[in-house]
Order: sequence, then C-alpha cells, then structure tokens
Amino acid sequence: MKKVLITGALGQNGRILSTIYLKKKFKVYGFIKKNKKKKIKKVNYIIENLKNKKKIIKQLKKIKPQIIIHLASINKTYNERLKNDKYYNNYYINFKITKNLVDSIKQVNLKTKLIFAGSSLMFYNSKNKTVSEKDRFKSKDNYSKYKIDAHNYIKKNSINNFFATTVLLFNHDSIYRDKSFLIPKLINAFKNKNLKFIKKIYELNISGDFSHAEDICRGIYKISIINKNIEKIILSSGKRFYLNQIIKFLEKKFDLYIHKIGIHKKKGNYKIIGSNKLAKKVINYVQRKTPMDVCKEILNT
Repeated sequence: MKKVLITGALGQNGRILSTIYLKKKFKVYGFIKKNKKKKIKKVNYIIENLKNKKKIIKQLKKIKPQIIIHLASINKTYNERLKNDKYYNNYYINFKITKNLVDSIKQVNLKTKLIFAGSSLMFYNSKNKTVSEKDRFKSKDNYSKYKIDAHNYIKKNSINNFFATTVLLFNHDSIYRDKSFLIPKLINAFKNKNLKFIKKIYELNISGDFSHAEDICRGIYKISIINKNIEKIILSSGKRFYLNQIIKFLEKKFDLYIHKIGIHKKKGNYKIIGSNKLAKKVINYVQRKTPMDVCKEILNT
C-alpha cells in the first residue's frame, strides 16, 4: 500500500487531501500540532514538532512515505500580516520547519516526491494581470518571502531520489476554511446584520482568482502521482471573480439589502489572475465548482 504524509493535516487542504488519498487506497499519515480538532477516520495522526529535526527523521524512517505534502505553516490574513511587526518571527519558524523537512528527507535518503504549497503572493507587484510559471517572484511581506525562500531552498536540494514541486495556489475556499477569511466573514456579517462591514467590502469591489478548495486539492493529488518532475505549477481558476456577486446573492438569501445609493464605489481592488494552462496540459486540470458553491455549502453547514 502506498503511503502519503501530510503536514498541517487538520487544516482546510489537509482535510480534503486526506479524504482524497484515502479514497485512492493510500495509507495516510498526518503531522499535526495539536490534538483538538475533529479528526478523519483512518488517518494516522502524529503530533509532531517540525522544529525538531531528529523527530522528523525518526518518523520518516518509520513511515517511509512515497509522497509528502507540505502544507504546515503559520499564516495570517493579509491585514494581520501588514500590521504585525512580530510576523518576522513567523517567517523564521516557517522557513526552519521547511528546511528541517527537506534536510531530513535528504539525510534519510528517502525516495519520495515532495509537494510544497506555494502562494499567489509570491507574484506580488507583477505588472501582468495574468501570471504564469514564467513570471518572476517578488515578496512584499514576510509570508511571501518565506514561500519564495522555501521554494528556492527546495529547488536547490531536490536531487537523487528526492523530487519536488511547488504548487502555486491562488484563493480557494471550502466549508473547512478558517472563519477569519473573507467569504466566511461575509456570510457571518449577513447573519449578524453587520451592514457596516458589508458596505465596506462592497465599496472595495474586490476581484481576483477564486476557486473551490476541492478542485485545488484534486489538482494537488494528480500532480503528486504523475511521473514528471515539475519545478512549479499554478493551480487556479484562470478567471476573474467579483466578490460583490456573493454579496448580491446573500442580500436575497437573507432579505437584507445594503443601500448602495450614496456609496462611492471604487474602481476596483483587482488582484492578479493565475494562468492554469500548464495544469490543464499536464494533469488535465478542470474546475468543477465555483466560489458561489463555496458560499452555498458554508450556509448549509
């Protein structure tokens, strides 16, 4: 039986991926930090401190996974990253745990494929509205800097039996999404009739590349099992979605309408779009669900 090890296994992507690999008859191991969240049956959870390389080596020797999905990191929402000066400490921790994992794989001489979760934030300040794998990385904050530095370290150390791919992820949500992110926050605002917050988001006219996390995770799974060694690949919707579409849907759902008259609607808070042409070519990547499906699913939970 093939084995997969997922770090950050109780996060949104970790949960969805665990389910996918179980259905594909993999034996699933999950590194987690705490033992508090609801677990998935048949997943072998291990409370592990990734800052301790000796413990990682011990587990890798024991498990011997053919695939490792590295999702674990300390993350914050965009505004929190900009406001918190102490976030540099999180950069140090994030980079250290990634370095420990990579160094441990090499030391054990493990024949494995590593999938590292990259981010669209690695393309910050790109002059192009649509970016591809050919675009250069540039960091704005310590989180995107961590992702770039980790990618470069993995690339440098990916040799012999150790192959690695950085999957560049754009916005993706599901019922497992942390409530501090925008779509869950919007739904909560309508439930609590927080018109001030709703108007604020409406006025920003936010648009960007939004996907359903289930589609993203199916893409990650396919990348993990192909025999090609791809350095980096984008998983995205490949198109622009306006969050005000969700606001309009929720207005009808809750019979709660914001008064748009007098609101100065800004030109638009536009974020880059990811080209998923390579993913379509390599893994026949398709989008089955939309951000609106995410909204409806969260409402039904």
